[in-house]
Amino acid sequence: MAGPRRLLHNGDYLRLMSGQSISSLGTAMSSFVFTLLGMAITGSPVQAGLVGTAAALGGTLVSLPAGALVDRLNRRKVLVSCGLVGTVLYGSVAVAGWLDRLTIAHLLVVAFGSGAANSFFMPAQNAALRKIVEPEDLGTAMAANEGRQHVAGLLGAPLGGALYSVSRVLPIAFDAVSYLFMTVMLMTIRRRLPAPRPDGDKHEPMLRAIRTGLKWVVRQPAIRAMAASATLINFAAGGALLVLILNLQRRGVHASTIGLLETGIGIGGVLGAIAAPRLLRRFRTGRLGIVAAWIITLAFATTAFLTRPVILIVLLAGAIFLVPAFNSGLFGYQVMITPDGMQGRAQSAIGFLANATTPLAPALGGILLAHAGARAALLVFSGIMTLSAVMLTLSGPIRAIPLLSEAAASQAG
Repeated sequence: MAGPRRLLHNGDYLRLMSGQSISSLGTAMSSFVFTLLGMAITGSPVQAGLVGTAAALGGTLVSLPAGALVDRLNRRKVLVSCGLVGTVLYGSVAVAGWLDRLTIAHLLVVAFGSGAANSFFMPAQNAALRKIVEPEDLGTAMAANEGRQHVAGLLGAPLGGALYSVSRVLPIAFDAVSYLFMTVMLMTIRRRLPAPRPDGDKHEPMLRAIRTGLKWVVRQPAIRAMAASATLINFAAGGALLVLILNLQRRGVHASTIGLLETGIGIGGVLGAIAAPRLLRRFRTGRLGIVAAWIITLAFATTAFLTRPVILIVLLAGAIFLVPAFNSGLFGYQVMITPDGMQGRAQSAIGFLANATTPLAPALGGILLAHAGARAALLVFSGIMTLSAVMLTLSGPIRAIPLLSEAAASQAG
């Protein structure tokens, strides 16, 4: 039976995927609306912007200890607990809003708590996915996750805005219900997802376990190259997108047209997620990742010399097309080769390294745009992407990563 068909007959995978799909849509809606709520409460763009900062801060501060805890706890219990936490957090915002008792402090606490819970959920989810699906289906399953996130990003803002126009807290209430639905789906998964056994008689102390996870990632040449590349690409892409949006705004382009830039990226991501399983079956994973990195780099470098919004939209949609194959291929391989007892720490370490510098990108983008201009700013960020692509190209372990199906067979052997 082919991989996609086999996944459609995997009941536990379908329960996990359906729960996460609804929850991802709710999260995309609430993420969009939280800033609007902060602005409505305070009237201050600065304070409203702190909501997003609180979420990023919660995820960054908690990620490393969360990974260590995921490696010593039952993965099902971690996932269900995160679902319940999300239900309570967003439910509290909906209730406070209906009672007209919502404050900016409440939003900040919920945003921080949501970011922290996500630091537990993501490594536990990938570790669970490794148990739920067959190794040869892991790339397809992770590509489906990529597609789910892009669809949620594409639909979340317009749906959230529509519900917000009816009632300010209605999108938040939807998110609370979506978390509850996901929790129920997680509780019905039949596959056992036990806590990994420690290497010795007992688990290492927390700080030592975190250091062990970081050392393990650094000592794996392919995974180390993935983490470094993801760090540079995430940083540069975030900064470049901000520069493009601000420059279009500065040139007087209508806000609805600027919004199509995000729409184009979402469509490119969805189409790329659909194509990713077929690409991963036909092309070696490492080489596909290298090609994707260069296409992304060249596309963003080209934006420095273009001004027409329509061309920018099409170009960025094309650049994002290979991102799902890049992510699901390289990081699917990482999940496949990482020992079960190291899954949480490895993924948290990679996520920490990849996202720790991301909040600095908007600041650098704003400074470069103000003092050097849009073209220079975009070329600087494209240069950072070039460094990432060169690192992947020169990495022998990356080039040696085979088809995911061959890697799965090797792991089974």
